[in-house]
Amino acid sequence: MPTIEMVTKVWIAPGCIVCDACETTAPSVFEVQHDNETCIIRPAALDMEFTKPLTKDIIQSAEECPVNVIKFDLTPVEVSEAEAAAFASKPSAPSAPAASHGEPTGATAKGSPAKAATPAKPKVMDPAIQALLAATTSRGGHAVLQQGLPEGMKHLPKLSPDQLPPDGRQQKVLEKTKAEATEPTRRDLMLGIGWAATAVAFGAVPLAAFNRFMAPNVLEQEDPKVRCGSIAKYRAMAPGDVNEDFKPVKPSGFWIIREEDRICAVSIICTHLGCIPSWLPNDRKFKCPCHGSGFKPDGRNFEGPAPRPLERFKVYLDGDEVIVDRSRKFLAMGPTDTAVWNDPDASIPA
Repeated sequence: MPTIEMVTKVWIAPGCIVCDACETTAPSVFEVQHDNETCIIRPAALDMEFTKPLTKDIIQSAEECPVNVIKFDLTPVEVSEAEAAAFASKPSAPSAPAASHGEPTGATAKGSPAKAATPAKPKVMDPAIQALLAATTSRGGHAVLQQGLPEGMKHLPKLSPDQLPPDGRQQKVLEKTKAEATEPTRRDLMLGIGWAATAVAFGAVPLAAFNRFMAPNVLEQEDPKVRCGSIAKYRAMAPGDVNEDFKPVKPSGFWIIREEDRICAVSIICTHLGCIPSWLPNDRKFKCPCHGSGFKPDGRNFEGPAPRPLERFKVYLDGDEVIVDRSRKFLAMGPTDTAVWNDPDASIPA
């Protein structure tokens, strides 16, 4: 009987940046959870009998992962002639040695050593860029590679890591790590010695240590709750109208949208790569200037590379005053998968 190397176990190592590439290639194996900002293996894919027929998709997902966190075990499995023919007829995925993706099982079903897989051919384009392009274009629209930041993204380097999308936070961490690893110059060392001597001479070091010990640890953060005025103001809006008064609010602005019978607060951050769309009242849509994503007045994505609708914030009434709580978000997974919007905290009656 013919023998085929199949995936008998798949897992995700720490370091996922939630780029959607794996779910795009193998949606029955991987699930991207934007609420938790992580990716998981679906329960069914924990069974080797489920993963075996999906071997090529799993290997391709590992190849396309920009941070190389998808790991798997390959085991030679004896199959029938019909199964071997069916497996060979599937679209080919990039081959990869088991050792490069995780600990190999080291033996076949009969105990013989596992064969090494054929090394993948070198790629011309960066794998991270390939993965992002695949995840972007799979849902429609066009991806454009350009030098430098587009106009709508030039504000991103000035933001703190907690205000950035997952891939932006990852880049900030890498940049900070490289900066801290840089060796100090001779001038830096001399200045440090001079300031240390001065501090000791004037007693600053003991005083600073005492103050640090006595002072409480306080972390100042902006209140995530925003008071938005009387509910009457928003009930007076026509269905489909958008209030932009709170778009400039830092660190995360929002629009207040009047639907047919509900009022909701929608994040201004595009779900593609974090740009800020514009509300076009004449066209009755939100339009992202960076890559052309379009969203309907209720936030549903309908054109361009954006993978899902705009996020919604919790909104509730304090008396007759509208309060938007940005510490809680409601993430719809697609334009037809908006069940999360039915949560009572996702909107208020109009």
